[in-house]
Amino acid sequence: MSDTIQFIPQRRFYDTATVAETHRRLLAEGHNISENALRGFIRQGILPAVKIGRKSLLYYPNVIKLLTEGNNHVSSDDERPSYIPAKISV
Repeated sequence: MSDTIQFIPQRRFYDTATVAETHRRLLAEGHNISENALRGFIRQGILPAVKIGRKSLLYYPNVIKLLTEGNNHVSSDDERPSYIPAKISV
């Protein structure tokens, strides 16, 4: 038997990918966020995505920007849709 070490090539990730592929890349790079959280951000309009059929495509730099800088835009109550409750001050 030969004592050689076989290296497994690293998986290639693309900047534009589905939610599941983006989630896999985030986990591989050490970001702890769930796939459902990504889908929720898309549904709320926080994270831009392109819908193709039932799939959503995400641009990875946008996801990283959201995770590092956050969503600083908070709409005022005048701009808020009626189905979203007003902010509660504590």
